[in-house]
Amino acid sequence: MKRAASLILRAVLTLSIGVASARAGDTDRDRRTFDLAPGSTVEISRIAGPVEIKTTHGTRAEVEVFREAPTHEDLQCGAVVMEQTGTTLRIRSEDRCEIVHIIEHVTLSVPDDADLSLRSIAGHVRIGSTNGMVNLDSIAGHVEAMELREAKLISLARGLDMTVSALGDRGITVSAVTGSIDLGVRAGVNATLVVRSLAGRFQNDLAGIERSWDGGQVHREVLGRGGGKIEIDRVVGTLRIHG
Repeated sequence: MKRAASLILRAVLTLSIGVASARAGDTDRDRRTFDLAPGSTVEISRIAGPVEIKTTHGTRAEVEVFREAPTHEDLQCGAVVMEQTGTTLRIRSEDRCEIVHIIEHVTLSVPDDADLSLRSIAGHVRIGSTNGMVNLDSIAGHVEAMELREAKLISLARGLDMTVSALGDRGITVSAVTGSIDLGVRAGVNATLVVRSLAGRFQNDLAGIERSWDGGQVHREVLGRGGGKIEIDRVVGTLRIHG
């Protein structure tokens, strides 16, 4: 609860400072490149603004951090730290004052086999097609994730748009979402969709699938031949499934 309250406060401060910075302020930009081994992990945490990730078939991570604040003194009240240890690249925001008025915008280009872990992000998140595991926890803005294979997405405050083109061994779990979920399922996907505790409308636009409902809070849909699971739990909003 304390972390969720902190994230909401950072999101409110980010919005407030965005109005002020439209009139005046100070900015800086930091660009760095890292060589990543196959199957590396990229961890991003406590960013006061949006995070956008593109994927490539290469072996390098290219990171750009853009920061803005009302004054130069405000800009010195925080920093985005980037460090690489072994097969893990960590990108995190650090506060250096009790009150921080900074917007941070992080954009990355990473190999498509990298695992991604994002936690406590006070803005929207966009992730391109990836073959790695995607972990999201406590995201204040809307989430867009393309061509997911394996994922664990928890505590999303502004809904989710995602597509699935194939399913990995670890499947996909989505839990604690406020806002609508738009799930696009590509042709040829074999999976079992399980939906629990949906406080909203369930709109299924997929044809030719097996459906079951236990008369309570659990819906099951067999996609293709079935198989790995896509589990969606505790949603306040509409869930739409389509091709």
